[in-house]
Amino acid sequence: MHFARIVRAALVVATTLVAAGLGTSTGSADAAGATVACEVDYTITAQWQGGFGTNITMANLGRPLSGWVLEWSFTAGQRITAESWNGMFSQSGSTVRVHNASYNGTVATGASVTLGFNGTWSTANPAPKSFKLNGVLCTGSPTTTTTTTAPPPHVIAPTTTQPPAEITTTTTTVAPPPQTTTTTTTEPPAQTTAPDTFDWPTTKLKAVVALTAEDESLDTGTALVPLIIGLLMLTGGVILLLEIRRRVRRT
Repeated sequence: MHFARIVRAALVVATTLVAAGLGTSTGSADAAGATVACEVDYTITAQWQGGFGTNITMANLGRPLSGWVLEWSFTAGQRITAESWNGMFSQSGSTVRVHNASYNGTVATGASVTLGFNGTWSTANPAPKSFKLNGVLCTGSPTTTTTTTAPPPHVIAPTTTQPPAEITTTTTTVAPPPQTTTTTTTEPPAQTTAPDTFDWPTTKLKAVVALTAEDESLDTGTALVPLIIGLLMLTGGVILLLEIRRRVRRT
């Protein structure tokens, strides 16, 4: 009987300790967790052929925010133009991301931020079906996120790597064979001179003219004619000069 009572008491104590441990673990998880919640109102304020304008209100239903990113996807090929306000808009394909501006990154619990843009459309312009705030789906109710601490990385001892063996490369240079130059000298042909001959000063042969006694007398008379004409011209010139001199004196 005493042994059975001791066993029952031990079981009660163990159960109490386990229950206390579970309670502590749950409380720690709740304390470490953080609530992220939002509600988005997407309104098309104006629409015309090929274009539209919007007004978006994002309400923070979770913990206070010190910075936010709102994300959604278009389903009909809409595009955001350069006209936007109260956020930094970017679009990649159908996905749109809006980062907070420098003046509206802090959002208290229960507070809201209003932003908007102008866009284009072609066939249809339906509103986005869902939104995400900082990666968490906006459902209108708080969502608890638990932070899990990863175990420390396994430390691997450094491995010593031996340096590669030195490779010696021997380069053999083969000298080119000496260049042999052959000089050919051509002797001019020997001049062959016929016996009892000589070179004329010119290459053209001249005819030999033999003068007779009659030809000599004619040549002498012919040479006197220019002499007589020269004397006559000289005499006429002297007379002309004298006449000019006489007339000059009279004047």
